[in-house]
Amino acid sequence: MAIQNIPKRLYPIFIEIVVFGLLILLLSAGTYWRNRLWNNEIELWKDCVKKSPHKARPYANLGFVFYKEGNYEKAFELNQKAIELDPRFGNAYHNLGLVYQKTGDLDKATMMVKKSLEIDPALYVAYHSLGGIFFEKGQYKESEEAFKRFIKVFPYFPNVHHLLAIVYAAQKQFDKAITEFEWEIRINPYHTLAHLNLGQIYWYEFQNKQKALYHLKTALSLDPFLPNRAGIQNLIRQLERIL
Repeated sequence: MAIQNIPKRLYPIFIEIVVFGLLILLLSAGTYWRNRLWNNEIELWKDCVKKSPHKARPYANLGFVFYKEGNYEKAFELNQKAIELDPRFGNAYHNLGLVYQKTGDLDKATMMVKKSLEIDPALYVAYHSLGGIFFEKGQYKESEEAFKRFIKVFPYFPNVHHLLAIVYAAQKQFDKAITEFEWEIRINPYHTLAHLNLGQIYWYEFQNKQKALYHLKTALSLDPFLPNRAGIQNLIRQLERIL
């Protein structure tokens, strides 16, 4: 995630997001069941590959399961096989793009996801993926456009307005960022990070104490495991002391 162009006072916004994602992975009590589900999916698509060895879709779908599991080498191999069987199967290119993104080759990730859209313009999930890839590359305008293309089709998709808001914040377009964070909260009033980010922007950029306090306190009340709780509580105390 490129943050070199983000004002220092906004670092906590983006750091919280990264840390929050790691915390969810570490604290998830459902790891056993998730692994069991993945194993079932793997067996399902292995069976499909066995029954339809000359069709691209089973290979791509099996590859996507391995991608979700973090086995990027196997995911790459299976999606390459899908493309060999059907060079016009857009999902396989999209899957390869995700693998390249995870392994750090963002240029190839961009190329593959764009290729998937050339083949299948209705593969709208590819716009969501491009939004994330462009953001990692620091290409915020391109990231913005990609997320907006996705939102045009799926305006209520979870977390996408939050992601677009972060893109706007990275471009110092804080009015637009607030609009998108508030959109996210309308979709999901329990989105902790949207409240947290709103609270910080309302104070640091607009000195709106009332709204900042509301969103910061809401974030704390929603998540007992919120990273840097002490720092957020300290900010709340400082704001409450301001007349």
